[in-house]
Amino acid sequence: MRTFSISKQITFLTLITTLFVAPYLFLKGTNIVTHTYAFGTRQFWLGLSPYVDPKGAGDYFKYSPFFAWLYTPFSLLNSPLQACFWGIFNMLCFWTGVSLWFPWKDLKSKWLWLAFVFCSMEADGSFRYQQMNAALVGITLAGLYLYKQTNYFWAGFLLTLITNIKILPGLFLVGLLIPLNKKYLAGIFAGALLCLSVPLLVWGFSKTWAYHYDWYALLRHDTQTDGLLDIATTLKRWGFADAKSWVLYPLSFFSLLLFLTPRFKRANFSWGLWISLGLFTLLLVNPRTESPTFVLAGPAYLFLLTDSLNQNGIRKALSLLFWAAGIFLITLCMNDIWPKILWNPSSWLQTNKPLGVFILWSLTVYSSIKLALK
Repeated sequence: MRTFSISKQITFLTLITTLFVAPYLFLKGTNIVTHTYAFGTRQFWLGLSPYVDPKGAGDYFKYSPFFAWLYTPFSLLNSPLQACFWGIFNMLCFWTGVSLWFPWKDLKSKWLWLAFVFCSMEADGSFRYQQMNAALVGITLAGLYLYKQTNYFWAGFLLTLITNIKILPGLFLVGLLIPLNKKYLAGIFAGALLCLSVPLLVWGFSKTWAYHYDWYALLRHDTQTDGLLDIATTLKRWGFADAKSWVLYPLSFFSLLLFLTPRFKRANFSWGLWISLGLFTLLLVNPRTESPTFVLAGPAYLFLLTDSLNQNGIRKALSLLFWAAGIFLITLCMNDIWPKILWNPSSWLQTNKPLGVFILWSLTVYSSIKLALK
């Protein structure tokens, strides 16, 4: 594999994934997710708010006006082709982000190949469900990689674009503001200008403002409704009705504090732990986290295993044990290769995935604190 350049690796992974997933997408065609994207796109071009009740044409559109415009080429295709090309776009973005951070020619442990397998298993569900979270995490990783390579302008530009589409990567966009960098700020400005220019040029200031306000109102409403697979809702299913006040808020505050602090003290900074902490935190606190959203955890498997393999003695053994337990609950037990007769995750009221993320979040927090105290 040492002859594989990153571009060849991305192409190979995308082609292999396409061979496994594209036939399914072509057979099934578009689903409620892509219907939602197409509905938002139609509304945008009709000069109507994309954020109204779709009345059976999909779910509520919860993305930016810029994304409604961006999805236009896909919406023009028939159902099978739309599903396939949208899936391939997500595969390409996802594997680009992962491959930039983990080129095969640099893998130092055979165990990382296993992490690649588990990462692909989790991504497979997102590809088949036709969500955009695979593209979201891939583009976010690409932006973070550009920043690490001191390509600050394009890092800011790319992270702003993906944050405008769906706000989750905003955690990383804000995290990289420390320390302030003029080129990074210029990239943010350029990205924001592009995202706002599209609806402005098409519909003018009044409708652009109205669209963005409707988008904000819809997202704000989401924060006041019952969650899906976040940590507070998980505990609520276990009988802790007030978990939001004594778990979600303290966990969010503590995670944000730990997430921002290492950016001040660059000497003891680990990109892998920092990115993993951000991804796991988003999954735990986001009330709209659902099963395909856990594709965000996939790349963190690789980062966290890399950190665990660099430990020694009992700490290394325990880290690997926690890593394996988290992956089992999030990914392996949900896969068809796991015999459900041994243990069926449905018996846990669909709380196994959040619990697995909490285990990996805890391991990441422990490792981050140990590193910060060096």
